[in-house]
Amino acid sequence: MNQQDKAAAYTRYSGRTNRRRRQAKRGKIRWGRLIVLVIVLVVVILIAGFVGTLVALSRNLPNLDKANSSLRAQTTFIYDRHGHPIAELHGATNRIVVTSNQIPQAMKDATVAIEDRRFYQHHGIDFEGIIRAALADLRAGHVVEGASTITEQYVKNAYVGDEQSLTRKIREAMLAWELEDKWTKDQILTHYLNAVYYGAGAYGVQAAAQTYFHKNVWQLNLAQCALLAGLPKFPSQYSPIYDPGVVKARRNLVLDEMVKSGYITQAQANKAAASKLGVYKEPPNSDKGQAAYFIDYVTRQLIAKYGAREVFEGGLRVYTSIDMKMQQSAIDALKSTLPSGPAGALVSIDPSTGYIRVMVASTDWNKTKFNLAWQARRQPGSAMKPFALVAAVEQGANPATTYYVSRPLHIVMPGANPPVWDVSTFGHTYAGRINLVQATLASDNTVYAQLALDLGADKIVEVAHRMGITSPLPAVPSIVLGSNVVNPLEMADAYATLASGGVRHRPQAIERVVFPDHHVEKTKITGTRVLSQGVAYVVDKILEQNTYSGTGAGMRAYYSGVAAGKTGTTTNSADAWFCGFNPLLATAIWMGYPQAEIPMPGVQGATYCVPIFGKFYQAVFGGQSVPDFTQPAVMPLFHAWKGKYSLMSPSPSPSPSPSGSKSPKPKPTVTYTIKPTASPSPTSSPVPTPSKTPKPTPSATKS
Repeated sequence: MNQQDKAAAYTRYSGRTNRRRRQAKRGKIRWGRLIVLVIVLVVVILIAGFVGTLVALSRNLPNLDKANSSLRAQTTFIYDRHGHPIAELHGATNRIVVTSNQIPQAMKDATVAIEDRRFYQHHGIDFEGIIRAALADLRAGHVVEGASTITEQYVKNAYVGDEQSLTRKIREAMLAWELEDKWTKDQILTHYLNAVYYGAGAYGVQAAAQTYFHKNVWQLNLAQCALLAGLPKFPSQYSPIYDPGVVKARRNLVLDEMVKSGYITQAQANKAAASKLGVYKEPPNSDKGQAAYFIDYVTRQLIAKYGAREVFEGGLRVYTSIDMKMQQSAIDALKSTLPSGPAGALVSIDPSTGYIRVMVASTDWNKTKFNLAWQARRQPGSAMKPFALVAAVEQGANPATTYYVSRPLHIVMPGANPPVWDVSTFGHTYAGRINLVQATLASDNTVYAQLALDLGADKIVEVAHRMGITSPLPAVPSIVLGSNVVNPLEMADAYATLASGGVRHRPQAIERVVFPDHHVEKTKITGTRVLSQGVAYVVDKILEQNTYSGTGAGMRAYYSGVAAGKTGTTTNSADAWFCGFNPLLATAIWMGYPQAEIPMPGVQGATYCVPIFGKFYQAVFGGQSVPDFTQPAVMPLFHAWKGKYSLMSPSPSPSPSPSGSKSPKPKPTVTYTIKPTASPSPTSSPVPTPSKTPKPTPSATKS
């Protein structure tokens, strides 16, 4: 092949080679384009899927404008009438919300330093922190550092919960970003500090401060703030109570982080690190103290109205009627007077409103939760006599000119149980012909038994219910001597009706309730006139005289101010009472054994209950002027009393016998035979049925 042919052959070969190269190149370009197209399509699909997921998740995100309080139970506080806190109510979650200016700056700085050092730089999501945490986890081979910001942690606690899923994390991040647009950093940090768990049942920094240091959060020092800031990471592991060494190391780590972040100096950190933990092993005393029984009474009322969850988790502010100064005076009077053995209870009510000012019992709340002040059902003895006196005055009987004969009675009541009622006076001392004033001062059982027969038991029941007795009352003549059972609260309420001039107010323990959203529910105070002012005044003055020359006269050894009242004692001295009042306060005092009707030899209402009343009223009113009972312009119209049994008395003596004086010779027993009336239905609904004491056997009374 000549040179020319060789050149032509080379040219043909080169052309074919170049064509193949160009064809291969074009094929690579087509495949490359196809791969790129596939990658682009995959990326687009992934982005679209991610965006679609975000859009879908965003449609169901919680509304950040409405705080999710259902996930943040708050402690309820109970206050006395002057606004002083007297108790806290909470379930497993103890949370007390505080404002930003109540939280020390050291507490905020310590929390940011250990939980989220870039808190003030990021927008709810810390991308730098995510990368840093990922690298740390890769180096360690396991999770050693989290990347959740304070904002995200708050969102988790308050809105989305702690479900372990990618969906929850995405929702959490989206809400954190949105929240940063709506709230300031300080608002977010404050809400976080009120929501986070610190262990030992304490949610929020205020509850934690009280639990571990028995202080308010604003009273904490640097070391204490650093200790609390280190707890939320592992609240069940870092226990100041059970692991003090671990907690101390954790606290010092927080202090070091505060130095690195520039919040404190190294010298401040060293000083704080050298201090003791100073934590308490037990939370603040949960005993409700001097108002324990009253607080239990209030709690039951709150639950009945709002439900247990709202009461123990709703963060209510409950302002009650209790007067803690009066409460302490009542406790002192009981403790200084009662003998060893029997217990006592005292309830006081403001007659003008029905507000319960005092509710105490001598029993120990930590040993027995039975509230003698309103749960005990005991015989009131002669403290029931004023209801019969009211009924008589209402029917026109003038107590000063209405006479009965004081003498032993044998009353036969066919069909009744028991069928015979033998009535005598204390010590079997009979005064002969006396009027109702004298009979009241002497607490003469036989005169009041005859008055009950003339009035009719149903009338006495009606008056008692009208005035405030809510317990069911049997319409039997012996009711006038206290054969029924009542509690001190309703007796105080009934006597408060006399103190108010005949206007009855239902007992109230709560003045107002303030909800976390600042909504206020005030107790409506309404009074109902159940007695004419004139009738109430007549009875008031007789009972006032009883504190000077009757069974309540022993009170004057302790208190010389305005007061009226009536004693009560059962025949076997198992129950002793004094119910007294002035225009400003009505009080019922009971004494006896809570567990059973156990006799107290030698005890009468005048023995201990009257001195308790005197000491108590001296402490409350001794240094102030108390208004007298005001005589109304319209007094009752009296007429000659035509009582059947009052007319069976012998001819009048030249002059009425002095109160409580003895007749020269006891009159023989008089026998009456009567037909008992049927028991009427109670005129008012009783309070919620409490635990019952043993049902006593109806009996007469001493005084």
